[in-house]
Amino acid sequence: MFRGDCALPRLLALLPLLALMACSSSSEVAELSPGIFGLTAHGNTPAQAARVGVERAQAHCAAMDRAFEVTRSHIGGRDYTIAFRCPRPEASAMNPATLVQPPRGWEPAAPLPQAGGGAAGAVALY
Repeated sequence: MFRGDCALPRLLALLPLLALMACSSSSEVAELSPGIFGLTAHGNTPAQAARVGVERAQAHCAAMDRAFEVTRSHIGGRDYTIAFRCPRPEASAMNPATLVQPPRGWEPAAPLPQAGGGAAGAVALY
């Protein structure tokens, strides 16, 4: 017996997985309106169709060096339709120093509720 005999059972075990992967597809990304893109993905299961659709949409935005944001999606049978945006990353969201800070001396308008039966001065967690 030679070593090649062990490869055949492994290959046969992978065939169903390869068949599942081969049965997924998606349409080309289309611009539905200014800044809004869409596509439809097909798969053997609704979950597979959704995964393929989201991955394709994310890849489209990544190719433009932009973020990814779903605006609408729909699963119907083995089809997944997604509409999405590719917004520019904002510098202020990436730089914590530019975030708006509350004014000094700010305090909540209402007193914090106290935990019943707990330690004195403990704040209730709701």
